[in-house]
Order: sequence, then C-alpha cells, then structure tokens
Amino acid sequence: MSLSTNTKRAAAGSRSNADDPEEARWPPLAYWVKVVAVVVATFWVMMAIRTVAEILLLLAVSLVLAVGMDPLVVWLAERSGIPRGRVVVLLGAAFAALVVLFAALVMPAAIRQLGSLSNDLPAYLARVQAHGGWAGGFLQRTHGIAKAQAFLQGVPGLLGSSFGTVLGVAGRVGTAVLGVATVFALTGYFMVALPRLRERAMVLLRPDVRERAEPVIELALVRIGGYVAGNFITSGICALAVMIGLIAIRVPFAIPLGIWAGFADLIPMVGSYAGAIPAIVIAFFVSPMTGLLTAVFFIAYQQFENYVLVPRVMKNAVIFRSRP
Repeated sequence: MSLSTNTKRAAAGSRSNADDPEEARWPPLAYWVKVVAVVVATFWVMMAIRTVAEILLLLAVSLVLAVGMDPLVVWLAERSGIPRGRVVVLLGAAFAALVVLFAALVMPAAIRQLGSLSNDLPAYLARVQAHGGWAGGFLQRTHGIAKAQAFLQGVPGLLGSSFGTVLGVAGRVGTAVLGVATVFALTGYFMVALPRLRERAMVLLRPDVRERAEPVIELALVRIGGYVAGNFITSGICALAVMIGLIAIRVPFAIPLGIWAGFADLIPMVGSYAGAIPAIVIAFFVSPMTGLLTAVFFIAYQQFENYVLVPRVMKNAVIFRSRP
C-alpha cells in the first residue's frame, strides 16, 4: 500500500513539474555551466588569435601564394626533370632578379614623378581654381592652395625636427620590409613542403573517407592555384596597359599611377575604382579634356578586362592541371 502511494505521489509531482511553465522555461544548471564555459573558451581563443593575428596573416598569405604557384612548380619540375626544391630556388632567384630590375628601372622614375607631383600640386590646384566651377569655388572658399603649400613646405622641417617621427617612419618601413621578407621565405618553404603537407592533411581524415577526399583536395588546390595565378596575370596586364594608356594620353606620373592600378586590381569589387580615381583626378588637373579621355580609357579597359581578358585568363588558369 505504501509503495503504491509513493508511486502516485511521484507521478503527481512529475506532472506538476511538467505543467509548471517556470520549470519548463528555464534549463537546468548544467546547461548554464556549459554556456559559460563555451563563452569563456571562445573569448580566450579570440584573444589568443588577436595576439598572433599578424603572424597568422603572414602564414595565410604565404600559403595562398604557395598554392597559387604550385601548378607552375609542378609543370616546370615535370618538363625539366629538376627536383621540386631546385625549381623553387630557381623561381625565387628569378623573382628576386625581377624585383631588382624593377627597382633599378622603374623606381627612380616613379620617385622623380612623385617628387614632381608634390612640387606641381599647387600649380594644378591654381589651374583648377582658375577654371571655376564647384571645384574652383571649393578651393577658393577653403583656401586649399595656401593650405597645400603650407603643408608641403612644412613636411621636410617636420621630419627633420622630430626624431620620433623619423624613428616611427623608419620603424614602419622596417616592419614592412621584414613582413615582405617573411612572406617570401614562408612562401618558398610552403612551395617545397606542399606535397608533404597534403599527405599529412590526409592522415587526419578517417580511412573510410580518405580515398574519396584525396582527389577532392587535389582538385581544390589546383583550382585555387589557378585562380591566384590568373589574378596575378590580369593585374600585371592592367598595370602595363594603364602605364601605356596614360603615357599616350599624356597624363603625368603614368608609371606610379600604373603600378597603383595594378596593385589595386587585386582587390575584389572596388579595386578597379580605387586604381582609376587617382589617375582621373590628376588628369583633370591637366585639363578637363584630358580628364575626360582618362575616364573613358578606364571605362573601356574595364569592359575589356571584365568581358574579354578575365574570362580567357581564368578559363586557362582554372582548368590548368598540376598532374597529367
């Protein structure tokens, strides 16, 4: 009799707990302990990633560049019979020679043109103000020419008088150079070790899915490499075409503007606008007709790149196989 009474009471208590909305709405204490643990662990991981964010960024950039160069490395190794490591060394030497050649031939002219831009900027602004319009009125209201002249005249004195500024600029330049050197070294390492990295990544998978995952990973790396290589090709063509076009239109500072357009072309979506705006602005400083011709040139080139160049380059680059 007592057992039956206890059973009825337990059943009644369970029904009362199930019918209680407060009891049904609030999870148990163990649930909240898990939530707090997950939040704390996520915050700790985010803080750790933030601490090494620059290192992770350099690693990611180097790995992407290595994957992008992998089809070329495999093709050269297969055609020449040279080991992969020597091919990477030869490619690194060729890239370093191109950088030195670029610095010797292009950088002096670019530096001279940038210096001329800083010297001729007040004259360009005065010409814009003389033409009138909204730009000339804006310069007249804000005293833009006087402010530009004062800024350009004060830059050498500011740099010379402030030792901290000089150290800051030198530190930033040194950090940038060190970052580029680190990316160069890591890219070479990843290019040599990429086959071993693929094999070790396959070991992490279960044996029953390893055979199916291997061709998928191989194909994904080939596609990524082709996409990266295609982007570099189109950006190089963009830089060369912009230099030639600006020289033909007689826009000053064509070399640095072309280099900037090539780098900006690597940026998705907004890169074409970022590369075109500085050249168009400087062209309008020369004359309204020069600015209009420059804008028409960039529009025409973007149509050519979007509908002719990129489809053909990407078609050949993405279908490129790293294995015969």
